[in-house]
Amino acid sequence: MIKHKKGPLVYFSYELFDQFDDVSNIISSRLGGVSVGPYYSLNVGLHVGDKDTAVIKNRALLCEAVGVELRSLVAGEQVHGTNISIVTACHAGKGAIRWSDSIPRTDGLITNVPELPLFMVVADCAVVSFFDPKRKVIALAHGSWRGTVGRIVQKTVSKMVETFGCDLRDILVGIGPSIGPCCYEVGEDVIKLFREAFGNQADEFFIQQSSGSVHLDLWMATKWQLLEVGIKEEHIELSSICNACHTDLFYSHRAEKGKTGRFGGLIVLRSIAK
Repeated sequence: MIKHKKGPLVYFSYELFDQFDDVSNIISSRLGGVSVGPYYSLNVGLHVGDKDTAVIKNRALLCEAVGVELRSLVAGEQVHGTNISIVTACHAGKGAIRWSDSIPRTDGLITNVPELPLFMVVADCAVVSFFDPKRKVIALAHGSWRGTVGRIVQKTVSKMVETFGCDLRDILVGIGPSIGPCCYEVGEDVIKLFREAFGNQADEFFIQQSSGSVHLDLWMATKWQLLEVGIKEEHIELSSICNACHTDLFYSHRAEKGKTGRFGGLIVLRSIAK
């Protein structure tokens, strides 16, 4: 990933996406905002207990840096499921300044409408970004462990193909910062669900620790699904940044004991060159 700084604001982008003028895709950090306390400083989550005025200001700062309109942002409710919504112009502003206005029970967003930014917030899960530069289609998926068990990235790709005629060979994917295999200890309940979903392949997603605990490699599970569905390996960019190891840069629900903010992923098609 490429690190960017505009004044105190810090955010990241993918090399895969940055070569194109007709898309902007970024992952925010926790730096450059106005929130205080456990939400310091660029918290973009409206549902975590921070002051709405601070969050809206933070979102406005991020949108200004990228060059999009805050009131055009579109967000889903994010319930750790696999429901994916096709976003049209009538959805503009859904979830932009009120969490209650988000598209209900939605963890994936797809659009081909220019200047309609898709937005997703996380604090251990991955924002997975998609772009088809030929069909001009973009998407975001909420890569939680439950969504991963439900194959949300594969379902997102399939919906891009079915709805917009995308070719698997053209789709580019960025897997954002999330809790890494170094920190993601899970219990038998999670292991069981992955084994039920993926059979013997699931063994590749878990790392036995000398302490006896087991860690989940969410990055490998996500990448494997993309490769299995037909995305080219050279079209996948993995950030490999563990947010739990880097709470100086990102929020982590687990590392910060549950009371923290959210960083976000934003993607938008450009009607003209950036």
